[in-house]
Amino acid sequence: MATRYNENFKIEVVKAYMAGDRSISEIAADYNVAKSTLTGWVKKHGEECQYKTTTKTSQEKFESAKEIRRLNQLLHEKDKEIDFLKKAAAFFAKEID
Repeated sequence: MATRYNENFKIEVVKAYMAGDRSISEIAADYNVAKSTLTGWVKKHGEECQYKTTTKTSQEKFESAKEIRRLNQLLHEKDKEIDFLKKAAAFFAKEID
C-alpha cells in the first residue's frame, strides 16, 4: 500500500529543498521519501513555497539559495562523472595488463 502524506508535510519537505543547501537525493533520504515523489511535490508546490520563502527573506537571499541549489546539483553531476571516469580508468588498466 502506498504511503499517503499530508499537505503540510509535503510543503515542509519542499521548503527544505528550496532552501538550496541540499540535493533532492539528500532531502529524500532525510525525509524517507522517494526522489520521484519529492520531484513531483517540488513541481506542484515549488512556486507556492517560493513565495513563502521570499516573504521571510530578501530577494537577494532567495537568489543566493537558488544559485547554491544549482551549484550543488552541478557538483553532484560532476561527482558522478568522476566516479564513472575512475571506473573506466580501472577497466582500461586491467585490459592493458
